[in-house]
Order: sequence, then structure tokens, then C-alpha cells
Amino acid sequence: MDDLPEPEFPAPRVVGVDEYATRKGRHYGTVLVGVETRRPVDLLPDRKASSLVAWLAERPGIEVVCRARAPFFAEGASAGAPQAVQVADRWHLWRNLSEAAARAVARHRRCLRALAPAASESEPEPAPEEEPSGSPWPTGHRFADRTRARHAAVHALLEAGHNLPSVQRRLRHGLAHRQTVRRRREAGGPVYRPVAEPGLGPRRLQALPGRTLERGLHQRVEAVGGDRAARL
Repeated sequence: MDDLPEPEFPAPRVVGVDEYATRKGRHYGTVLVGVETRRPVDLLPDRKASSLVAWLAERPGIEVVCRARAPFFAEGASAGAPQAVQVADRWHLWRNLSEAAARAVARHRRCLRALAPAASESEPEPAPEEEPSGSPWPTGHRFADRTRARHAAVHALLEAGHNLPSVQRRLRHGLAHRQTVRRRREAGGPVYRPVAEPGLGPRRLQALPGRTLERGLHQRVEAVGGDRAARL
């Protein structure tokens, strides 16, 4: 690659001037681009105004210099191509506009604050009462809210025509098992299952519907014998 001759580019009519970093924060150079061809034309080892002046002076056919806002680029373009028109590119135009708008708003912030509508002094409307869900957790509790949201998401997708596998794919957070989706489909609302009270005997635990864990404990207690209620 080092033995190849450097490519020759025709002198651009519209040249773009900006900086590039060989080591960010430490060393910068100047990149020159043909705006009409959108191809790089040359790289200067620094971003001094004198380097840009020398490069532009060798190309008197340049008509437009589209440059960044740095003062050394402005000085170099004025001295090296006095016949050219200096313009800003689209990115710098938007940046200039946004900064000007921010300064204007900052100057008139007191006027804008005076035009802000005053807060209403009327009494706030009472919050609508929610239907009882049978859950001991109040609205706003993270466990209750998460359960209600997941239940509502399942039923919303089912009403939209999705089947169980489709619901399972769409709701991946905490709904990876199809049995979980099926239980939420069959439940009319978020169901609260009470935790067994201290001292609750194994016979009563076995009578609770759907409590497979308690039934398993009851069977193990019967297998070892003894005071089943105390062991449980």
C-alpha cells in the first residue's frame, strides 16, 4: 500500500472543511471533502489556519467553502480563498438555530412563566373506587400491581384473538409457562390465595383447594408418624 501512488482528485468547486482526531483530546488535523462528490480530497496534519491557507491558495477554482465554526477555519478560508463564499453545513445550521432559540427562551423565561395558567383552587375530585379484588394488598403495592397487570395483559391478548402459544410468546416476562397463561385465562380476576395461618393442622391444609404443597407435606408427616400438627 505504501508503494502505491497517491490518488489524484480534481480540484473541487465546493469544499467542506472540518477537523478530525488522530488522538481524541490531544491531536487534531483538518479533513477536506468534495461536497458535490461526497468524497474526501485531502488530510492536513494539523488544523492551523496557515495550513488551510496554503492548501486553498493552490486551488483558485474553489467557489464555496463549507466549514465548521472554528475561528482558525474562518481565518484560513478568508485568507486562502477570498473569492469563495463561506457557508455552514446543515448540521451546524441546525446547531446554530437551536442555540439561538435556547438563548431567546432563556432571556424571556420570566414572561413565559407569567403566561403559565394558575393552578386550579377547586377541590380535587375523589379517586374512583376500585372493585374489590379479594387481595389483602392495597392498590399501589408492587406485587399486587404486577399481578393485576399480567392478568390484564393475558385477557387483552385473548380477547384480540391470540391463542395460548401466541400469548406465551408475546408475554415473556414472568409468563414463560403455558400453565401460568392457562390459569390466568380461566381466572375471572387476579386471585389471592391466603397463606396458611400458624398452627393450622394438616387435615385442614389438605382440604384447601389446589394446595398441592400442603398435601405433599401432609403425606410426608403421615409417613414418619407422630404429632402431625406439631411437625408441620
